[in-house]
Amino acid sequence: MSNEEIIEKIKELYISGNSIREIAKQFNMSYSKVRNLLLKHGIKLRRNRISKEVEEKITELAKKGLSARKISKELKINESTVYRVLKRYNLGKKIKRLKEEEINTIIQMYNEGKSIYEIAKKLNRSTNLVAYYLKKHGIKR
Repeated sequence: MSNEEIIEKIKELYISGNSIREIAKQFNMSYSKVRNLLLKHGIKLRRNRISKEVEEKITELAKKGLSARKISKELKINESTVYRVLKRYNLGKKIKRLKEEEINTIIQMYNEGKSIYEIAKKLNRSTNLVAYYLKKHGIKR
């Protein structure tokens, strides 16, 4: 097959609904090579949009308190797609602020010799959050 025939076949496959990734695999090319060929030859790329139903499901789960990671796993979609939808609906990452009482408990438990992991498990918080508040209050690990 000549170069022109390959390009025509790639264009034909893409227009008929095949993904760039599928075409790249079929022709043993990289994704970017196929994408660039399509663009160079004037093919308008499709945008992979998720449906309104999926967007609604993402926002519904986020409002229930699920993390972007859990939503992405549950709906079997990319985590960055979930973040993009959450950002569009102003449901992005929220900074978890602890009450002074909880911060004091973290400090007290740490001073008693408990590990960051033990504290996090007992308070049902992430180890990163516990470490963050210890560092913020000048306590070295």
